[in-house]
Amino acid sequence: MMVNAQNLSELYDEVSSSVVVINILSVEPRKTDNNFTLVAKVSQGSGVLISEDGLIWTAAHVLQSAEVVQVEFFDGEIYEANVLSSNPLADVALIKINGKFKLKDKKVVKIGNSDTLKIGEDIFVLGAPFGLKQSLSKGILSGRHKPESLSNGFVKIEFLQTDAAINHGNSGGPMFNMQGEVIGITNSIYSTSGGFNGIGFAISSNTAKKLLMDEPNIWTGMNSILLTGNVAKALNVPQKSGLLILTLSSKGTAYKIGLRGGSIEATIDGVDLLIGGDIILNFAGIDFSQPNFQNLIKKKLEAYNKNDKIPLTILRNGKIGVVEFKKDKI
Repeated sequence: MMVNAQNLSELYDEVSSSVVVINILSVEPRKTDNNFTLVAKVSQGSGVLISEDGLIWTAAHVLQSAEVVQVEFFDGEIYEANVLSSNPLADVALIKINGKFKLKDKKVVKIGNSDTLKIGEDIFVLGAPFGLKQSLSKGILSGRHKPESLSNGFVKIEFLQTDAAINHGNSGGPMFNMQGEVIGITNSIYSTSGGFNGIGFAISSNTAKKLLMDEPNIWTGMNSILLTGNVAKALNVPQKSGLLILTLSSKGTAYKIGLRGGSIEATIDGVDLLIGGDIILNFAGIDFSQPNFQNLIKKKLEAYNKNDKIPLTILRNGKIGVVEFKKDKI
């Protein structure tokens, strides 16, 4: 169904106040000679208000190691927020504004049923590409994708493909249907140049709702990278793969159970890394050689009782060790 510009303008006016800019401050240690220096890093993403008490959907990668999260509305009001949960596998996260805030003229969007959207239907995207707040782009639903490696028997993670322009800064912003309902959370583009090439992706609203609202999640507060091949060999990983911790938030679970992030910038086999942090070899016996290891770890974690000790095998400073923590600590 074709929609004229006036209708799109009316929809923009109706939902734009729900879309927020998320400002992130993270801190990363850097080692220079024998000294450590803390380096502040500022980044930005987008999000959308889904409840009157300040719940906001965004993308996990936007705030995975955040120390401070600020939410800025279109009317200029700024609030600090806490990360409640994230699912890096699907790249969705849930944050909440601290304390009470003035709902006033702000719109709480309706979460739509993404299953009803058909290929070829019109959609539009709002966000802050390159810091340009409340930018609108329009396109169609180009495809649906449910990668087997990212799904399990309980949740089929679905990505919606679109030709609507999505760029850096759009991440975490909403994708709307032509009824003004959120049917996706934007998270990535496919590009050979680093710029927009007409292929963008959003996690479907039904997937986001299932993962963030219907299932328990934690926020690790950890940026990491999977080490394989020559990179794993260069860092003396004693198996085919391991999870290198790059950066940590002091407010996240990983930091609280005693894990450490990196501090030395390095490029290995063309990959830019922050090395010196822990390399996780396995979680309760589950290694990272399987493409769906995140789902396996989540299922394993759910099987533990509150006071059970959970083992985490790590490589730290060239030595293999085990970190044990209780489930109630995460």
